[in-house]
Amino acid sequence: MVTSCQDDLSKENFFVFTGEMMNQYLKNHEQFSKFAEIIERSKDSERGVNIMDLISVYGRYTCFAPTNEAVEAYMKENGYASIADIPYSVCDTIARTHLINGFMYSTMELSEFSAFKSISEPNMNDRTLSIDTAYVINGKDTIGTTFKLNRNGVIDYYTCNDTVANGIVHPINHVLSSSTQTVDALMAENPNVSIFSDAIKLTGLSEIMSTKIEDRKWNYYDSRYENYHKVIIYSGRQKDMCDIPKKRRYKFTIFACPDSVLAAKYNIHNIEEFYNYARGIYGGPEYDPNNLQALTDKESPLRRLVAYNCLPFAASSYEKYTPITGWRTNLPNDYINPHEWFTTMDSLATIKVLSLRSPRDIREHGGVRGDMYLNRGDMINCHDLGVHVLPAVEKEYDNHAINGAYYYTDGLADFGQHTKEKVFNTRIRFDMMALFPEFHSNDLRNYEPWDQTASDDINAKARNYILPNGYLDGVKVNEDGILLYQGARSNYSCHEGDEFNLCSRVNKYDVEFYLPTVPSGTYQIRFGFTAMPSRGICQFYLDGVPQGIPFDQRSSSDNDLLGRIGFRPLSQLRTMAKKNPDQAEAIKKNMHNIGWYHGPASMFSIGGYKDGAPALSACGDANMFCNVENKECAILRYVLTTANLSEHKRHKVRIKSIWAVGDALIMMDYWEMVPKSVYGVEGEGRAEDDL
Repeated sequence: MVTSCQDDLSKENFFVFTGEMMNQYLKNHEQFSKFAEIIERSKDSERGVNIMDLISVYGRYTCFAPTNEAVEAYMKENGYASIADIPYSVCDTIARTHLINGFMYSTMELSEFSAFKSISEPNMNDRTLSIDTAYVINGKDTIGTTFKLNRNGVIDYYTCNDTVANGIVHPINHVLSSSTQTVDALMAENPNVSIFSDAIKLTGLSEIMSTKIEDRKWNYYDSRYENYHKVIIYSGRQKDMCDIPKKRRYKFTIFACPDSVLAAKYNIHNIEEFYNYARGIYGGPEYDPNNLQALTDKESPLRRLVAYNCLPFAASSYEKYTPITGWRTNLPNDYINPHEWFTTMDSLATIKVLSLRSPRDIREHGGVRGDMYLNRGDMINCHDLGVHVLPAVEKEYDNHAINGAYYYTDGLADFGQHTKEKVFNTRIRFDMMALFPEFHSNDLRNYEPWDQTASDDINAKARNYILPNGYLDGVKVNEDGILLYQGARSNYSCHEGDEFNLCSRVNKYDVEFYLPTVPSGTYQIRFGFTAMPSRGICQFYLDGVPQGIPFDQRSSSDNDLLGRIGFRPLSQLRTMAKKNPDQAEAIKKNMHNIGWYHGPASMFSIGGYKDGAPALSACGDANMFCNVENKECAILRYVLTTANLSEHKRHKVRIKSIWAVGDALIMMDYWEMVPKSVYGVEGEGRAEDDL
């Protein structure tokens, strides 16, 4: 099998075959003659790769082939009189954009991707294609469904799924766009965000975005993983086939406030007024037009504000900045607004990114289901609606660049006093994945259904990755340690479906990483995990200081963790509270006082299937994390420490093995940073909820 970004084919893939190959199919069908001509012309580009030769031999390809009408429309839009007028490099980009190498996707398989709004494998241009369901209408009747790629290329319903010896061909009615520019340069072409674009350039952020695309030196090798494409890690009773990321890309997201919104909402018409607005939030010296170099200083108010509206990564689609809801991620549909907390390009400031899903929230406060918001309140303690991120820009502009994307917003998010006091006055829960920008930028995370068979094929769904030292910025892993990412699986009792684990082949691991920065104050730092017999014992450190006694994640029938901490399912406590509220509250408080919390009531563990569907009835079911009473699979939160944290520094966590015999793992699922105003409420105040 050939990977999706690899041009060279091994000799074993060349052999004599009498069937029709993809190159022959495109040449033999007149409706694709212009696309075939573009592919032929691409061999003279700077890359010098003959793509037509690549698709003439054995392999696995998916081709979204633009019809002649689509190519003619593209040439007219771009001022080309003939194919010969299209530059070689552009032909190469067009050819690669429409081909996925290594996989054959039928429309049945594409239907799975439509739920996630993007195809999991990148095309040969190393870009992810967005995908949406489109309906085929005949008069008033819907006769079928097809798919739209990158918002404008519709797969022909009647002639799709044409199979050749080395792939599948889907005719489309539009040439797909795929810019080769960096995200800052692409945004600079859009006059609707000219002020924000100028600010990106003047603050020095453009220089970062235009020079960081891919770590070309990344080529991991370790004698321990000589066959690293099939490393086996045992976790409990299961065998995990693991891969190591082959590429290390850098991407960025810009949440750009358009000029019209800056003028109408903030009376900002130029850089000086933009600076003065930022100065009102962050303080700093007066604007000096003769010293624009000062704007590049990390403490410059304009740089801080603009950087806060930029992320040091980009997801493959608008929908993937936050976790999906449903059985794949253990987050109930239509119950919560899934969200994440990310470190911005202002490295000492964290932003909340939320997907609006809750019908009650929409009904009471407005908004568009599925849309993204920045710093939206929890609607209990804070009714701030936040900043709305629009899903798309105008059709005449492309907002997806080679190293990221930009999106319009209806305002400016900031890390000012209001945000600190209101938006962050809540339980800040974030998945372990959110700490590492590389996961989004390299599209390592996936929510595809897991193939339950013990397959040795690393290309099977729900991939697992070993993350070597040096791959994740700000993360240090010792020589004998293994930082393991396990993809989402239907039987995992994990926050957002997937999980991280620490283990070692020689029973010795040691890892360090940074937590997000939060407003200065006193916080409980909690750790969410699933206790099992196969777990180990570790020591936690915060900023180099050991926190409490060694932490034991083991639980079994013989080692009853639930019994030792006085665990009672939350459903039982709620029933008890109807007759004896003081007793129910005392049981829960006793757990809290010794540093333990139920698993969140806003998550569930499906616990199996019924007629092919997850066996989940509704929220409040026994499968909810807060109600799972299983000694061999205990879902809990543990208070690692209560500490005074400063917003002026990044706080480092270290996890070191104490007992890791026999591949014993320390599971790292999610974290909570809870301000004292939330966890320490007494008297008549609103106590922390169980969600």
